[in-house]
Amino acid sequence: MPRILLTFFLSLLFACSSLIASAQLPGSEPKKFEPVIPDFAAPSADWWTEWTEASSEERQQWLEALTKAWQEWREKLPEDEALQKRATSIGQSLQGIEVTWKRNQEYQKVTLLPDIKFPEKPDVMDWAKADGAINRGRQRMTSFQLEARQLDQTLGQSLSQLRKQVILLREARDTEDREATALTLLRTQINHLNIIEQRDSLEEFLGTWQEKIDSAEDHLKRMLDSLLYSEEAAKALEKEIKTQSDAIEKIGATRTSIQGSPELRTDPVKGLQKDLTLMQLEVDLLEGHLKRRKAELLQSMNWVLMEGKDEEDRQLIVSRDLLETAGTIIESTSRELNLRQRQVSAWRGEEGEEGPDLSRWWGYFERIDSGLNNAQDLVKDILRYEVAQLQVYKERQGWWATVRERTSLMIDQAYKRWRQLADFQLFTIAQNPITLRDIAKIIFVMVCAWLISSFTRRFLNRLVRKKHASESSMYNLGRVLHYSIIAIAIIIVLSMLGLDTSKLALVAGALSVGIGFGMQAIFSNFISGLILLFEQPLRVGDLVELESGVFGRIRDINVRSTRITTRDNVDILVPNTEFVAGRVINHTLDDPVRRIHVPFGVAYGSDPDLVREAAMAAAERVTITHTDWKRKTEVWLMQFGDNSLNFKLVVWINSNMVSPLGDPYALYNLELLRELNEKGIEVPFPQRDLHVRSWDVPLPISRHSQK
Repeated sequence: MPRILLTFFLSLLFACSSLIASAQLPGSEPKKFEPVIPDFAAPSADWWTEWTEASSEERQQWLEALTKAWQEWREKLPEDEALQKRATSIGQSLQGIEVTWKRNQEYQKVTLLPDIKFPEKPDVMDWAKADGAINRGRQRMTSFQLEARQLDQTLGQSLSQLRKQVILLREARDTEDREATALTLLRTQINHLNIIEQRDSLEEFLGTWQEKIDSAEDHLKRMLDSLLYSEEAAKALEKEIKTQSDAIEKIGATRTSIQGSPELRTDPVKGLQKDLTLMQLEVDLLEGHLKRRKAELLQSMNWVLMEGKDEEDRQLIVSRDLLETAGTIIESTSRELNLRQRQVSAWRGEEGEEGPDLSRWWGYFERIDSGLNNAQDLVKDILRYEVAQLQVYKERQGWWATVRERTSLMIDQAYKRWRQLADFQLFTIAQNPITLRDIAKIIFVMVCAWLISSFTRRFLNRLVRKKHASESSMYNLGRVLHYSIIAIAIIIVLSMLGLDTSKLALVAGALSVGIGFGMQAIFSNFISGLILLFEQPLRVGDLVELESGVFGRIRDINVRSTRITTRDNVDILVPNTEFVAGRVINHTLDDPVRRIHVPFGVAYGSDPDLVREAAMAAAERVTITHTDWKRKTEVWLMQFGDNSLNFKLVVWINSNMVSPLGDPYALYNLELLRELNEKGIEVPFPQRDLHVRSWDVPLPISRHSQK
């Protein structure tokens, strides 16, 4: 019995689930569409919201039902002029939706690319025609895209208006106000549906057009890959280039003739007519140049396709000069055209009428504006043609030739840009304009002067290393040449800046006055530096001792000061006047060998001969000791001191071998101490002899007075 109940329960559950599943099958009968008809006396705010989800057939059915219900309800309206006027506008809004549908049907009949052809064996002229047709299709689609953006803005404004009308309907108090507000809300809702229909139909239309244009562009790319050389196209392009060149020459001559006319016009009307004529000729001239450039680009593409053509004729035509000039002319002409239009509007406002004398100017304005638009379109065409030319060139000439050609073009463009930038005036000196080119020349001159000076000093140092010249003479010569080259470079720079170099005498006179007062010390050091460089009493590397107590080696001799490095590795800048006016001891002027006296003492009782032998051995161990047949090391017994026998080690040393941071006395004292210790010679301490004497206590002495 339980098994039977369980089987019955499972069967019932399966049957229920089957019924539910069958109700959800796709083959079940769909829900029937029921159009929503609002209460025209008080329409709700959201009765129309399902319109966007309905299909085209459902929308048409909904509109028919809505129109029929509205006509029946309208017959019951009272004979009020304001209500009847609002009712009429609602009927017109309903008819507007049908008009939108009819216009959508007309859109579907429009052929986007009616004159485009893609032949199997195309040439550059066929490609140009197809490119032009596709470009016109893009322009037409752009206008519709602009209309779609405007509809998007209108749709947002319509939603805002709907919210406002709903609030007004809720706040209406009396019956008449509610009826009028309800009809206004209903008209706003129907107009909103019309805007939705326009936006949906236009979006669908734009999607179809975009697909067609994308397909046409794919065909155009394949056509570009399969281009063939055409002799007829070459002749046609040559003729087009000649035609445009003749037109450019003719327009240029006409413009020059009008612009150079000597007649004086005081009438503003005639002056405006002349200006507008010149503007028109300027725009026509620009169009001629752009059309010729298009033909030249097509001609370049056709030459690349030709077999056996010289490489010189296969050159890319990519120049930004014409396009930049065109952009400048278009911008300036547009501003001037706007100014002239405001001038004519001012005349019209003064006369208070639109007579033929003023309205004729709009013909000029329209022609010039149309020419500017054509020029802008030609600029875009040239940009596309340059890209196509590069692709054809790369396909036929190869990657390396394309890179080489593009590099040369980029270098040429960079040079032209630099020339334009170099002529930009920065400031003026003595009424002479200074440009970036002048600054670059000045930098170039100074760098060249520095390089020449550097190479000259390196050459002199090389002579010194090869021992073809002395270090001091080459150093002095290098300094003089350095200052001379810099002075010549400064004079050249001053002449490049437009300054009269003959007036430097006045500057020198003014400097002499300044030297006599505030610059006396500086000028004195300068003259002293020149004396040191030319007279050469001191050289780099000399070991000198100044009157002020400075002792060290000379490292640099400059115009104003000389750098001396002491034994403590301290650099001291000494004014040159101290070397010229003061006493200077140069230990290495002519002969670097000099004699020094090293004093030392030994204890009484020491053997003098043994002391002399130890001192001589110590001197031999010092590397800077110089010994020859003229200069010998000697040991002198100088005096009998209080505590020791005082000797002197008299030795000749080579000053150039002395370390800059060392003291020769320290070297000899150290070796003397070692030798004296090894030979057992005592170095005494200070000694004093103490003598003690004994003495008796003296007798007291008394003085007796006389009575």
